Amino acid sequence: MNIKQILEKTASEVPQKEAIILGSQRITYRELEEASNKTANALIGLRLEKGDHVAILISHSPEWVINYFGVIKAGGVAVLLSSMLKAPELDSLLRDSDAKILLTEKKFSQMLSAVLSGIPLLRPVLEVDGDSYKTMAAGSSAASPDVDIDDVDEATIIYTSGVLGKQKGVVHTHASLSGPLSIISAGIERGKEDVIIDTVPFFYLFGLGEVLLGSVIKGCTVVIIPQFTPRACLEVIQKERGSILFGVPAIHNALAMLRDEVIKSYDLSSLKVGSTAGAKSSPRLMKMLEDKFNLTLCETYGLSELFVVSMSTLDNHKLGTVGKPICDLKVIDDGGKEVTQGEIGEAVFKVPWVMKEYYKAPDLTAQVLKDGWFYTGDLVRMDEDGYLEYVEKKSFIIVTSSGLKISPWEVEEVLLRHPGVAEAAYVGVKDVRGGQIPTAFIVLKGRQSATAEEMSSFCCQNLADFKLPKKFEFVGSIPKTGSGKIDRQRLKGGMQF
Repeated sequence: MNIKQILEKTASEVPQKEAIILGSQRITYRELEEASNKTANALIGLRLEKGDHVAILISHSPEWVINYFGVIKAGGVAVLLSSMLKAPELDSLLRDSDAKILLTEKKFSQMLSAVLSGIPLLRPVLEVDGDSYKTMAAGSSAASPDVDIDDVDEATIIYTSGVLGKQKGVVHTHASLSGPLSIISAGIERGKEDVIIDTVPFFYLFGLGEVLLGSVIKGCTVVIIPQFTPRACLEVIQKERGSILFGVPAIHNALAMLRDEVIKSYDLSSLKVGSTAGAKSSPRLMKMLEDKFNLTLCETYGLSELFVVSMSTLDNHKLGTVGKPICDLKVIDDGGKEVTQGEIGEAVFKVPWVMKEYYKAPDLTAQVLKDGWFYTGDLVRMDEDGYLEYVEKKSFIIVTSSGLKISPWEVEEVLLRHPGVAEAAYVGVKDVRGGQIPTAFIVLKGRQSATAEEMSSFCCQNLADFKLPKKFEFVGSIPKTGSGKIDRQRLKGGMQF
């Protein structure tokens, strides 16, 4: 089933069911189907041809969803751009993507005004909150456009710096995006009666695939939280009777740290599942979340190139792991040989829903895709019960001068045990001699105070000497990537934030 058919089928089965909610904005599946058809026909009217690239730079909103499905139905390839990026970064991605149309909002087109005219292939820039776009869409047909779409057709390009450390466009087909949807939903027992609370942007594959497409195919209602705060999240869960909460570990950590009296002031009895992905989570905090909210926390593991490859399920999960693989997996050493169970090695997957390629980068594609196996660059460990533990990206492992290896997560987990610490990141920051200084970046909880000496003493009690941070930096926030992960590259470079 292709993505166009996913929405069409659900809209025909539950036309009056609410599909997307944001505040007072409520859109049914019939309205989503018709609005996206109008967008598709408007794009075709602008001479969009099948296979043309259309960039989407829109806030986390129902309009994003309408325009994404509109591009797909017109036969286009949706290029997903992060709304967190700055003009020079977006300029680079728009040029690389060969997008012919940009669907955006006034605030973003104003930010990009100095660079848009110099992008060669880009024709119209359509502001979805502008009068001309609204008039054009309103005057278009609400009938499904007559465009043949095959499962093997390209559907979406998602930019990521994940595996090889540089921005590249991950090309997904309709088949690779829809492939694991039924497996994911079965694992968390998602059904049409569920109300999904979404904190994950749709330009991230976790948000697009697991949250949006996985919910649309089941006929669920998706409630968008555009700017997460713990209290805003609890208010939405209570108001909309949310049953499944999707978020990166930082979201769940913030909720787990709430005081009991705050949580008990809301009616959260509808909430049954928390689903997390995008970074390594803390078993201690996830256990706190389960206990405080009376829910089951399911962790999934995937990449922009692979979608989901391992996941916990409601009836088979183990905190501290990403569940069990749902496809073929090898864990290999630096020489390419499989390690014994329980040892750490690189995860290599063979999966039917792997990306098609990196856009215009055959050499990079060949580096990670070999004989059908995808080399992730991620270090993992398979435990004695067959559960997969994510350790860290190979490139982020800190190597001491004596050759000992430290996983940042080991140190961060200890730092988060300190009662005054809200967030922590541990990286090797470049020094003037080209070496690395193991540095802990710490965000303190409100009204809490701590000194570097106190934190050093705390770490000495809980960590081996070779793992101890050499420096502590107290900061107001820790930079994150668009997917909610700690931006370790930025921290490693010693950049200001």
